[in-house]
Amino acid sequence: MTAEFQVQKAGLAGLNWTTVCRGPEAHAREIFQRQLKLYSVGRFRLLDPEGKVLEEKKANPLFSDN
Repeated sequence: MTAEFQVQKAGLAGLNWTTVCRGPEAHAREIFQRQLKLYSVGRFRLLDPEGKVLEEKKANPLFSDN
């Protein structure tokens, strides 16, 4: 059995994390990057098979002042 990485998302408050994807590392990293591009609000994180957070980022707003 292969180890499964996870991609999780949370709303603005970041209290409740929901698993979006489970799978091999390459697939999970691809989904993580895709989620950051598709959503304009929320937080996303990539977890290793043991549950350790490898990356955590906020989605970028579609329209910003910059």
